[in-house]
Amino acid sequence: MKFFDKTLVSIYKIFNNFVNFLKKITRIEIIKKLEKLTEKINSAALIVSSIMVTIVGLALYARYGASYFLPFAIFGPIVVLFTAYLANDFHNACSDLIDSNKTSLGNNAILKFGAIISLFLSAVFFIAGVVAIFNGSLVITIYSLLASLFFFISAGTQFNPSLLNVEITKQSTSGEDFISIFSLNLKSMVYFEKILSTILIVLGNVCLLASLLGSEYKFFMYGTGFISAGIAYPIIVYILFTVLWFFNSLFLGILSLARKK
Repeated sequence: MKFFDKTLVSIYKIFNNFVNFLKKITRIEIIKKLEKLTEKINSAALIVSSIMVTIVGLALYARYGASYFLPFAIFGPIVVLFTAYLANDFHNACSDLIDSNKTSLGNNAILKFGAIISLFLSAVFFIAGVVAIFNGSLVITIYSLLASLFFFISAGTQFNPSLLNVEITKQSTSGEDFISIFSLNLKSMVYFEKILSTILIVLGNVCLLASLLGSEYKFFMYGTGFISAGIAYPIIVYILFTVLWFFNSLFLGILSLARKK
């Protein structure tokens, strides 16, 4: 029996080394560098968006002659920049939400499991995106690579729960564990709101450029949709978190009362 025990321990050590490698590629330093890179891109993407809206609006007005493209070209940049100005305060507000709402877990077993699954899905979507490039499917490529990035950064927060203000403590009850697990993805959406917002805006610019160079009207719709979603994302996710966290707070309050008895 000891032989089998030692063999199993050796196998587990190999798997443990592999998991440690996965932790290294999603360590906090890499996540922080990704955030800083996003901050640099975000401002440029917004300025480019306002310029692209004008250029594409005028080009499509000249191409199709539809009257609504002219006011879009004139007032579109103002709407883009003013909405971005309103949404800018929500970047700090989202960060404050994470800092002021601590949750706890009894152990990190579920986090490690979720992180490994997320990295596996990230690899699958990345491969699907690369294959879609050779098949000439731009839409599938964009969505696959976007999903791949989302699962990668999700794995980063699960391997590093302190980023989401999640504390690993033996004092956490099963009810508190449930709330932490339930709110983990919600917290990730809030924590990475600037990255996701920037990606959506950049995708919008790419689609607008495609509508300018090509003849497909759908790229214009995709472009305006992505840019609108990217700018509004911090506002939407802030409101969504606030509403859903109200119920979490009620449950946490009930659990704290039960613990005091």
